[in-house]
Amino acid sequence: MIVYRKSIVSDSDQFAIIHLKSFPKFFLTTLGYSFLKTFYKTCIKSNEIISICAIDDLTNKLVGFSIGCLNSKGFYKRLIYLNSRAYLFQTIILFFTNPKALIRLFKNLVKSDHVKDNGNYAELLSICVLPEKNRLGIGQNLLAKFESNVREKGIKKITLTTDADYNDNVLRFYKKSGYEIFYDFIAYPNRKMMKLIKK
Repeated sequence: MIVYRKSIVSDSDQFAIIHLKSFPKFFLTTLGYSFLKTFYKTCIKSNEIISICAIDDLTNKLVGFSIGCLNSKGFYKRLIYLNSRAYLFQTIILFFTNPKALIRLFKNLVKSDHVKDNGNYAELLSICVLPEKNRLGIGQNLLAKFESNVREKGIKKITLTTDADYNDNVLRFYKKSGYEIFYDFIAYPNRKMMKLIKK
């Protein structure tokens, strides 16, 4: 049986491991375990975040999670500013180990805002389930619990960003859950992305 609870900072280690296993071909994965652990740790610590864990109660192991922010506009800038020392350390590591990924990260962080996007919504940043636990409804439950928490805060819209190409299963999952295409855009260097929205 799967039980759900609010995430705690010490979960960030497992978040990073599950992310690496769930998204082997995604850009954030190329930044490595250390960066992912820092990212999820700083997110969980933030008072702007809603994060839920899925725990297998037989083994007491974390098998999935959802995490998102309540106010998308400027969230990443606030996160980096409030945790500047941790992100500076990660930047130094990437400078020596993966400079191309560092350039890509920087270019995507400073991308210009889309004309019709004011950022006035909650945003699902990540939802991950261990591959061996797929098709058990865990992802759907994590999404539903995230949405329920957002509604309780009085927020009327949720968005998420995902790859537009070679991502049919993920797009089908979100569309089945009521998400529609808000707009598409190109991320550096030439990656077609979709912003989905649910009202």
